[in-house]
Amino acid sequence: MEYRYITQDIIDAGSVNVTDPAVYDEAREYNINATRNYVRRRRNHIFIVIWFAVQPLIIFLFLFFMAGFLQLSQTNSGTTTSNARILVGVAGLVACLVIYGYFVVLRRQRTALFMFLATLPLLLAAPLLAFIPVMNFFIGHWYNSWEKRLSKEPGYPGFSQLAVTTIDSDANTVEEVTFDSIRERAVKTHRHDGTFLK
Repeated sequence: MEYRYITQDIIDAGSVNVTDPAVYDEAREYNINATRNYVRRRRNHIFIVIWFAVQPLIIFLFLFFMAGFLQLSQTNSGTTTSNARILVGVAGLVACLVIYGYFVVLRRQRTALFMFLATLPLLLAAPLLAFIPVMNFFIGHWYNSWEKRLSKEPGYPGFSQLAVTTIDSDANTVEEVTFDSIRERAVKTHRHDGTFLK
């Protein structure tokens, strides 16, 4: 959204001095949009943090049930899994958790392709876990598309509210700032008939 009076310098300063009702309306509109965008960005982060917490649970539950099913089938058939296959699976699981935990969660490299590649070692543990890298790709794409969309909005990344101040006004809060309060203060401080303010 483009603003006429609210510039990036004003947003960086964190306050705007209202000298005109149009400036007040624009500052109010900016504060409303900043609040909405802040909530959208927080939701985006909360969603991906929930995914970071749920994903290992899905992996371990899937591996637990798969190991139980494999043990039952091997008991019935009289076969066993080789030690090399078990070591490769554990190495793939550990590699996935370390790479994903360090680069994606801690270092915040959350591109869709990197999230996909970071979970590919899971396929060494169980090829049936192929849905995890695919889900990571789509979640990374969704996350980045929202971040890209929000980065074009004024006030990104913090979306801080503007403190609205007035010159020569008795208003104590933003709700009290109106054109009438500005006009009343101007009439009190500068004696005249007030015709130019009507």
